[in-house]
Amino acid sequence: MQLKQSQVFLELRKEFALGLTIAAGLTGSVGASELQPPSQQSLSGATFSSTPWIRTAEETTLISVNDGQSHLKIDPSYLKLKTPLSFERTNFTADSFTVVKLGPDHPPIVKTVYNTVPNTIMGPPYLAMSPNGRFAFVTCHNDGAFDKEAGNIISVIDLCTPDFKVIQKVPVEAPQMACLHPDGIHLVVPCAGGFNVYKIHEDGISLESKNKVGGFPTSMAISPDGNRIVASLDKAYGNSEFIGVHVFSYQEGKITHSSQVTIDSDIGKFDKPFSMRFSPDGTRVLSLNAGGQGSKGTLDDILSIDMTLRQPRVTEIIGQVSDGLESIAFHPSGGFAVISCLQEDPMLAHDSYSHLAVVDLKARPARVLYYVPVEPYPEGIAFTKDGNQLFVQLTTANHIASFDVEGMMLKRSPFVIRVGHGPSSMGLSPTYHK
Repeated sequence: MQLKQSQVFLELRKEFALGLTIAAGLTGSVGASELQPPSQQSLSGATFSSTPWIRTAEETTLISVNDGQSHLKIDPSYLKLKTPLSFERTNFTADSFTVVKLGPDHPPIVKTVYNTVPNTIMGPPYLAMSPNGRFAFVTCHNDGAFDKEAGNIISVIDLCTPDFKVIQKVPVEAPQMACLHPDGIHLVVPCAGGFNVYKIHEDGISLESKNKVGGFPTSMAISPDGNRIVASLDKAYGNSEFIGVHVFSYQEGKITHSSQVTIDSDIGKFDKPFSMRFSPDGTRVLSLNAGGQGSKGTLDDILSIDMTLRQPRVTEIIGQVSDGLESIAFHPSGGFAVISCLQEDPMLAHDSYSHLAVVDLKARPARVLYYVPVEPYPEGIAFTKDGNQLFVQLTTANHIASFDVEGMMLKRSPFVIRVGHGPSSMGLSPTYHK
């Protein structure tokens, strides 16, 4: 996400947030069956007998990385000094990460660790984990919501240790995100120098190659076969002039330029493309316009890139989806996707709310089927491997919502997972077992 500093504050924000949380739990996508006693419910892929909780069909680890600067607090000086309302800008909440162990026969096991892993909400909210679920890789650059972060590192967390030990901190200039390569043993990090490729070992990661690409990649996605990368490029680190969405070839840890994605002017245009992702079959990339910024007073488009063409180009636009688009989750079937819609930012708007948009990708053209109201604002988003559940971070509510998936219908559980303050990126993986 990209945030703008503002002195705007909602004096009744706490009361509103409480009401919104209650309303979202009792309305929106919660159906009548979810208001029945637990013994009659079917939630999160399991039928409850006497003890309700969020369940998954297989042992699953979810990690939520939480940016303390995104935990909005009032400067308390106004209580005594009668100064104007403003956000706290010095006494920030500490950064943290929350590890959640989910499974078919136990309630969520949740632990939050503070002050070991710096992170920032500024950037795509996707978090990389090793395919066996042992490691999580957290990138952090220096740009924060209010102030600079102690960043420019990749933190490697060992999730099989009782205290979730940070086993490695790797310095890198301006890492924007980390993407696990489909081979399961490499990590690709867009950064100030281009793309860094790291090899994953039992004791952490090691640099395998640095790949300059003639620009600064700010957002990227890797194809399911691992052979191609799509990325949005700025002219250079520190120079935000947009120079296009480009396709790169990936071969044995080396990344080279292939082509630029084109778009006909009569279809639309790229506007700060952000948080792109490949479809499960690799034939399509969805890219979000407007750089993850809400409360602008304009509605943003989703661009669909046809990756089957010799020179990939935008062939379809899903127009005016939301004021602020943040992240994408493709259902494993490829038939639909869920988009997190920021809408009205608590820092910038008189009122505050967000949505999820469900997009039918089987239709021609693709279309938004419906919106689901959620607490502000949705960041990380991921389906379970079987596609039967969806998890969504909700930043100002400091929790993760769970949805059962029935066809293209999302049915929200009344239960949530409490995480640290300011959830900003998220990953999901099978639980590691020694």
